[in-house]
Order: sequence, then structure tokens, then C-alpha cells
Amino acid sequence: MFTSFRALPTLSRLPDLPGPITRLLPRLIEPLGGVGLVRRALSRKAINRLAYATTLRPRPLSMLSDYTSWRSLTDRSYSGRHLPPATPEFMDALPAQSDVLPLFRREQEIRATDTSVMFVFFAQWFVDSFLSTDREDLRKNHSNHDIDLCEIYGKRIEQTNLLRSGHGGRLKSQVIEGDEYPAFLFEPREPGGPLVFKAEFEGLHDEEFITQRILGDAPDDRKDSFFAVGLEHGNSTIGSTIMNIVWVREHNRLADMLAAEHPGWEDDQLFETARNIAIVLLVRIVVEEYIKHIAPFDFPVEAVPFIADGQRWNRMNWSAIEFNLLYRWHSLVPDAIGEGPEQLSSTEFRNNNPLVLSTGIEALMKRCSHEPAGKIGLLNTPYFLTERFQGDQPSIEERTIALSRGARLQSFNRYREAYGLEHLESFEALTSDTDLSERLERLYGHIDNLEWYVGIFAEDYPDYMMMGELITTMVANDAFTQALTNPLLARHVFTADTFSEAGMRVITETVSLEQIVARNSTSPDAVRVSFKC
Repeated sequence: MFTSFRALPTLSRLPDLPGPITRLLPRLIEPLGGVGLVRRALSRKAINRLAYATTLRPRPLSMLSDYTSWRSLTDRSYSGRHLPPATPEFMDALPAQSDVLPLFRREQEIRATDTSVMFVFFAQWFVDSFLSTDREDLRKNHSNHDIDLCEIYGKRIEQTNLLRSGHGGRLKSQVIEGDEYPAFLFEPREPGGPLVFKAEFEGLHDEEFITQRILGDAPDDRKDSFFAVGLEHGNSTIGSTIMNIVWVREHNRLADMLAAEHPGWEDDQLFETARNIAIVLLVRIVVEEYIKHIAPFDFPVEAVPFIADGQRWNRMNWSAIEFNLLYRWHSLVPDAIGEGPEQLSSTEFRNNNPLVLSTGIEALMKRCSHEPAGKIGLLNTPYFLTERFQGDQPSIEERTIALSRGARLQSFNRYREAYGLEHLESFEALTSDTDLSERLERLYGHIDNLEWYVGIFAEDYPDYMMMGELITTMVANDAFTQALTNPLLARHVFTADTFSEAGMRVITETVSLEQIVARNSTSPDAVRVSFKC
């Protein structure tokens, strides 16, 4: 989630670096991660540079209305917004949505050079927790706007209570052939009859939405292995299922550790302390592994302790509509995973918990860590995200374009200016792909008319970056100012009183997702987890 690093000249966005240099630089920069003082100083400078890249929260407007009100400043049920809405004249001049969709359709699959499918699955699982658009009112966001591991705990206390076992601070789980998994959500109403929520999980989610929308096209033999987890989409891909299994196991391991250390603690204290530890572990993985991969040259960024304390960007989290949309990295998704007889088609890595149970998370994570993802950009979104498969229901990409239009976002160049980036003068300055620049010019006429959602994916970027300059800057700004303001990271909260002495040791010693997976596996030596293929 880094970009030009103008405060760090050695990491500046330097176009047209020769390939051998871009391959060598990660090996030169990586050792910085082993020099604690250097890593921390560079991380502090980079984080603050990006956190102050644009206006700070609270912002005057949200998706509630086009003018500032007390509700627009306080009602977080509506998504925030970075810039005021575009003028009616700008919106009226945009090409038809049906003419924009072909810009996203995959004409020929282009794979990323170093990003793995494991990164794709982690990203989807992670952002589902704080980008939760209301199905009826697209202006609204049902998330808690924080990194809070609601993927396994739920967004509301009522959901959390349904997922807790009530004993030893643990979440409900089951053991299948020696491995721990979340509890199953469904059971048949009667032998051979349709599946319904188990009585213990009634009210956990919208049952009709899950059975009709999420599982509507899933084979019957996959539905009964749906796990009870915190989010409705928690079983929609094998990646989301895997990540929920990993974190349920880790929570229960932490609860057991705390129970052994503090035999006098009651269930509530064990649960809440294990939850605190797990959330901070996720924040650390996000900053130091996930963001590290997004950064140019895999710069070894650190979650600098207490960096938000005393900074003007330390404000209440509020996910913006732009953050919601820029994370639609649909082109990262490959047409299939693997080759030959073991190839997984798109239908096999969606709604397929039986595959996870039969193969095991270790084997699947290793496979996904070696498989390259798609390359972020236009003309590279797979057909199952651009085409309609359920009657007249719009495809995922169609819904995303509609959400962008409904938000009335300003132009691509206007957002570049708002983030202190150079105003582009032509489509040729945006992309070196002549055919694409000509298509964009035919649709939009002038680059100042280019809509933001198209522009962020059209923008060229060098091999040592994962995406274009504007989208990277925007991701970095929102990510750092929302991850590092987590209340558990505050100086007076981040103590042994909050996490226990044992919990503080776990937080200090945990440096990777692979480490978490391995310590919860019955075959730790077989674990391989990497965002870099």
C-alpha cells in the first residue's frame, strides 16, 4: 500500500528501471528489515508521509447527503467520502455503463509477476470485514469500520454470543479427522429434507440471503458443510473458508493458553483477552506482511508502536466509498488455479468447503502460494465476474460500476490532484497501451472527463509496483490511518493488563501468517504460506 515515497528518495517511483535492477532491488532492500532502528525510522517516515497525503478525517461529507450536517459527521452507517460529488454536467457526459463494462472484460488472461493466489484470497477475506455495502441502500456500509476480526466474531454482540462456546473462552468448533474446524451452520429440517440453520445459530445471519443468493447455484452436496462464522460471505470461496479456519484455531489456541496461565479467569475474560490478542496479530500481519507485499520492492514496513499517538490523522475510523470501490481488485482473480487433472475451475474455488475438508488447509495454502494471481488492470477481469449468471441480476462488475456512478465520484484527475499527484494531460500519459488509450479517448473525449473507477485500473505502473500510482496512494492513506488507529494499539491500552504477559509474548514473537498456520496444524512442516509466488 505504498506509492511514490517522495520522502524516501531511494524508494521513489522510478519509471523504466531495467528488469535486472527491479529483480535485484528487493534483495538489496530486504536486509533493511533486519536493522531495527533503520526499519522503524523509514517506516515512521513513510507511514506519516502517506497518512498526510490528503485531507484528514473527519471529512465534511458522507454518502448521507451533499451538504454537511451533524449526521454526516457522526452517522457511520453511511459510507464516508473523500471528495464532494461530481457535478450533474460531469455525470451526464459519462459514457453508458454498458459501454464501460467491456473495458474490464478479460480478453486474454495476464498473470502477475510475483503475487500469489494466496494474497488474493487473504485480501478478499480481509476487506469483507470492513467493506460491507447495504444491499438495499448503496450509500450505507454495515461494517464496524475497524479491523476487528468480525470474520470469526461477527459484527454484533448477538452474533458473537451465538458463535461462542461458553466454556474456556473458546469459539464453537468441531474436530474432523484430528483437525479443528468451525461448527457447521446447517442441519436438515427432517431426514432428507431441506437444510436450515441449526437452532443454536438462528439469527446469526439472514438465512434466506445465504440459501438463495450465496448458495443459490451451489451443488447440494456442498451446502451442508457451510461453517458458522462471523460474516455471511465467510464460506463463499475456499480462501475465505481457509482463513476463517486458521483464525478460529488461533483464537481457541490462545484461549487454551490463557486458561492454563490463569486458571481463575472466567469464560468472558478468557474470551475477550484471546480476542484482543488475535486482533492485534491480524493488524501486525496486515501491516508487516500484506502491506509489505503491496509496497514497491517488498519494502519491510513495520507497525511502528504507538505511531498514531499524537498524530493529527489519529481519528475515528470511517471507511469511505472510494476505499470500498478501489479494493475491487477483480483482475487479480485467475480463470483457474493450477493445470491438468487437478486444475480448479472458478466453480470449484467458490462455495466448496468439501474441497477444503478433503484436501486440508495446508495443502491448499501451499498450492495457492505457488500459483500466480492475475495482473491488476483493465481488460483482465474473469468472465464469471463480468457476466450475468442468475437471470437479470447484474454481474459483480456491473454492480461495481453502478455503485461508482451512484456515488457520483469526481474525475480521475481530480482525485490525483487531491492526493498531491501530477495532473495528467492525455490518455497517452495514462497508459502506454495504444489500443486502450484510443478506446478511452473515444469513450471519454478528454482525460479530464475520465471517471475515477476506470482510471485507477487504466493507469500504467512499472514491474516493481503492484498497481497504479493513484490507487496505491489512496490504498496506503486509508489503510495506515485506519489500521494503526486501532484502539488496542494505543499506548495506555497496549499493555500486559490488556493482553496478559503470555499474550504480549505471542504478539512480539509472531511475524507471519505462515507461523500462525503452522502452530495450529497437525503437520506444521508441510505449511507454506506466501503472498509472493
